[in-house]
Amino acid sequence: MKLPSAVGRPASAEGSSERESPSIMNGARLLVRGLKQEGVEQIFSLSGDHINPIYDACLDFRVRIIDTRHEAAAAFMADAWARVTGRPGVFVVTGGPGHTNALTGIATAFLQGCPVVAISGAPETFLKNQGAFQELDQLSLVRPITKWAAVVNDPRQIPEHVATAFREAVSGRPGPVHLTIPIDVLSRDAGEVPLASPHAGIPHPSFEGGPDLIQKALALLRQAERPILIAGSGAWWAQAGSELEQFVEMTRIPLFTIGLARGLISDDHPLCFGYADPLLNEVAKEFVHADVICILGKRVDYRLAFGGPGLFDPRARIIQVDIHAAEIGRNRQVDVKIATDARTFLAACVVQVGEPWPERPWLGHLSRVAQSWRTALEAGETSAEIPIHPLRLCRELREVLPPEATVAIDAGDFLQWARIALPSRRPGRWLRLGPLGTLGAAIPFGIAAKLARPREPVVVVTGDGGFGYHGLELHTALRHDLPIVVVIGNDGAMGMERQIQKALYGPDRVVGCELGLVHYEKMVEALGGHGEFVEAPDEIRPALLRAFDAGRPACVNVMIRDVPSPLAEVSIANKRALMR
Repeated sequence: MKLPSAVGRPASAEGSSERESPSIMNGARLLVRGLKQEGVEQIFSLSGDHINPIYDACLDFRVRIIDTRHEAAAAFMADAWARVTGRPGVFVVTGGPGHTNALTGIATAFLQGCPVVAISGAPETFLKNQGAFQELDQLSLVRPITKWAAVVNDPRQIPEHVATAFREAVSGRPGPVHLTIPIDVLSRDAGEVPLASPHAGIPHPSFEGGPDLIQKALALLRQAERPILIAGSGAWWAQAGSELEQFVEMTRIPLFTIGLARGLISDDHPLCFGYADPLLNEVAKEFVHADVICILGKRVDYRLAFGGPGLFDPRARIIQVDIHAAEIGRNRQVDVKIATDARTFLAACVVQVGEPWPERPWLGHLSRVAQSWRTALEAGETSAEIPIHPLRLCRELREVLPPEATVAIDAGDFLQWARIALPSRRPGRWLRLGPLGTLGAAIPFGIAAKLARPREPVVVVTGDGGFGYHGLELHTALRHDLPIVVVIGNDGAMGMERQIQKALYGPDRVVGCELGLVHYEKMVEALGGHGEFVEAPDEIRPALLRAFDAGRPACVNVMIRDVPSPLAEVSIANKRALMR
């Protein structure tokens, strides 16, 4: 298969040549100079009157503007840039509706714990509280979904505010931060203002009682008959992949990954048993039999059934490692509490483990469960039915994609099949939505991933419902020469909700879910991209190969069967219980 590649336009191609020495160091130029010092080479944005000075300054400092078709998409792209690169993503939107449109993107980053620097323009400071056009209390709106937020009222404050924003975004548990900068502050001459000290990157802290706690944790794991290790996004942010692999290979403890930790160790590794989600991975249902559970950089939230008896044995010993101490012990009593980042913990463990531990029978048991699960999926993966079974589509996609491909997976019922059947083989190449489950975000995610990795294939897997949110961002991908491939599993509906309504209220009481047959691939063709329409299983692979060979953004619109996923079935059962 020929893999697509892209070389983006140079930063100075956004409208005029670079000016080496700006005659006026106004607030906007101080802002962009500060972003440049932090290593920012591009911002995600949608133009607006309040932020025109920033656009002008980007020309001076050769900062590329990836201009989107909706402010939420700009926020999602900044979030995905952070997830893929490990560095803060930056987006800039105008005030008022530009700011409010971006709030869902900020909230998505907040719940996932992604370092995003969100910058909004605003009306002039001297018009505050006078009813100016698009005047809002932007700070009050954004504070609940950011780690830190501020309004800049003097251009000379901008360098220090930028440095503070980046430090706050990556310190402790990462997350989004926000600056509102009114247009007069951006436009005013600030004179000579020195640069502030840039942040020093994500720290790797020590922790109190380190050696004793490490020994206690290792003793529990060594003595266990049925231990498991669950690695979450904290392991990715700590850049702990090498240490994680060393640790599991030395201890032979079965590993499950979730969130951004997916791919830190390949799902193909004999000690990695895939997704730490029992609704989508039959092997994870064995958590209930584990006697010692080490949870590394993962909240004990709904994904882990809040640590309850439905997933974990109440008698199981729990080791929890998290950089955010407040998370340790939430929802479940913990036997060993270690407040540090995953890399620091694992590096200390590797030193103390010494000789490799013997293999337990437990490992063989999990391997047999995994093989049985793969066998159970084969009926759907090999199905020749029309419309196409979702698992057949996923199998064809899996066999086409190389290990280095980045996969962005949207929300919806079809996408649960993709989460089941598409493995994660490399770090930072499995993009999911996170705890907010923001339907439609996968297309902006994929565009940002392609910007970060222009020579590697990027595929977005979405449903027809999800495509409707940000399908027009393929125009953004076209304009910026970012050839992603969007694969739509099209069941003609908002599939998850249709499944729930049919089950709870009857097939004749489905409302507000039906979308019908829409040729989304023709929309993409009209924009200038490549389109494929697929109705039969044997058409899938040739269509995918043509899409990847096209060298421009592509849409493969695949008609699929209306098959409830395991997650939909559990959701229906839970809702029926509420109705009793």
